[in-house]
Amino acid sequence: MTQLEDCFALAMDIGGSKADIGFVSLQGQVLGKIDKHPVPFDEKGIADPDKIISLMGPYVEQASSKSGKLLGIGLSICGNIDMVTGEAVLVPNLHWRNLPFGKIVHEQFRLPVYAATDVRMAAQAEAMWGVARQARYFAWCTVGTGYGGYLFLDGKLYDGLHGFAGNFGHNTWDEVNGYLCGCGRRGCVETFVAGPAIARAGQKAVVEGRSPLLSQMAAGEPVKTEMVFKAEAQGDSASHEILNEVVRLIAINLGGMINILDLELIVMGGGVVRGRPEFVQRISTEIRKYMETVEAQQELKLLMESFPNSALFGAAAEVFIHQGLL
Repeated sequence: MTQLEDCFALAMDIGGSKADIGFVSLQGQVLGKIDKHPVPFDEKGIADPDKIISLMGPYVEQASSKSGKLLGIGLSICGNIDMVTGEAVLVPNLHWRNLPFGKIVHEQFRLPVYAATDVRMAAQAEAMWGVARQARYFAWCTVGTGYGGYLFLDGKLYDGLHGFAGNFGHNTWDEVNGYLCGCGRRGCVETFVAGPAIARAGQKAVVEGRSPLLSQMAAGEPVKTEMVFKAEAQGDSASHEILNEVVRLIAINLGGMINILDLELIVMGGGVVRGRPEFVQRISTEIRKYMETVEAQQELKLLMESFPNSALFGAAAEVFIHQGLL
């Protein structure tokens, strides 16, 4: 007979360029390891749902040989997801629009499937098992392939009317001179501060001859985000200017949110943040310039995420919550 404490979930976090997958226990512990896969795209640049689902197959099969019981699949997806139906309403980085992904996964594996936007899942993990366990007012913020977050207000996740609350990365910064965003609009904050924006700015510095070091690192290939951080660490002035501007824009964006919502904590994660932990401290210092009250300036905390991938853990928590176990 299966004991309750032996139950587990299969969790998958589908980002703009990679997908993490693994088993998570009811206690919030990884069973085995988290595997990373590149997100498969078709020739049109659209993420291939069938190939993504095929990545899950071996894990579902493997679950049958594990002690305990697989209770369902939790899906964390980098876009606007209908939490009731599992429909991918708009996922800019995957170029999905109105795709019934949760339903497709359920029909493939005949398991309970629970899907939500990745930032909601991450906030849920931090509130359930992470650094926000004692917080009543906090926001999750991701800086990775995309930029955005989710809200936890008055002791509970705040979903908004459609479950899309927290899209501060798609607030407009400069719709005239800004860049086209995956959401279809121009000049969103995300297009200035996310990983691809950092890489693009580094590439521009190489083309303009402002960074011999970045040029050397790239060796004729496109500049990558991590190169800009490495070049800055080696004293490259162009990279320092790029990252200072990113820090400034994020601080303005999040500072405005603090002024509106009076939060106590921001938990930051995502590939860019995990790759350079001191990035959070730089934003924490800069954000005080854009906050109205002395009380908020003194009391706000910015912390790194608790997990190697908070969204993945939140996807597992979603399974347990829906089944009344958490």
